Amino acid sequence: MIATDATVFPSPLGNTSVRRMVLEIRELGFDSIVAIGQTGWEIDGFTVIGGTLVREPQVKAVINAARANSSGTGLLVVNAGNNGFNRAIIQIKGVHVIRHLHKTEKNSFDHIIARMSAENHVAIDIDLRPLVISRGIWRQKTIQRYKDIIGLCERFEFPLTLSSNARSVVELKSVREMVNLASLVGIAEPDAREALAAIRGLITPCGPVQVVG
Repeated sequence: MIATDATVFPSPLGNTSVRRMVLEIRELGFDSIVAIGQTGWEIDGFTVIGGTLVREPQVKAVINAARANSSGTGLLVVNAGNNGFNRAIIQIKGVHVIRHLHKTEKNSFDHIIARMSAENHVAIDIDLRPLVISRGIWRQKTIQRYKDIIGLCERFEFPLTLSSNARSVVELKSVREMVNLASLVGIAEPDAREALAAIRGLITPCGPVQVVG
């Protein structure tokens, strides 16, 4: 089974080395991760996909990151912003994933952007970490926001990805745990497993990847 955790943060962004994360997460049922701030490599059938994250809500920063990743072998992930920003970046060639929509206003992702996401094959990431660490009204708001996104996904069929957003091995989740968490926001198990496999369809499959071991 192909299963990719769509966003993890190894050191120096997190507190665990990427190799230590690989050892742990492959035991949890995954065959790949997107490691922010890392380059791509493979070891014993496990793939580390290099990831670049743009946090600034600036279109120019996204354009520059897309140019820097012109080979297409790494994943370009962008934090969502307002409606105008999201509509602009979803049209930039080389953007693969938009995440953290749960932190934005509801109108930041409407039916027009949802259709554009499907047409441009840009995935929307469902970050499962807030479902674990949030409590009370903030957790309920996140769940409802994700359910709204899932409703648009069912209508327009844009790609989804699932991420743990882990910064250490203790924050990593198994495939089963991620499927169960996804069910809380209305993602059925077959769709959750499809989302876990979606990363491979977003990046260039035949680019140069360092093989270590």
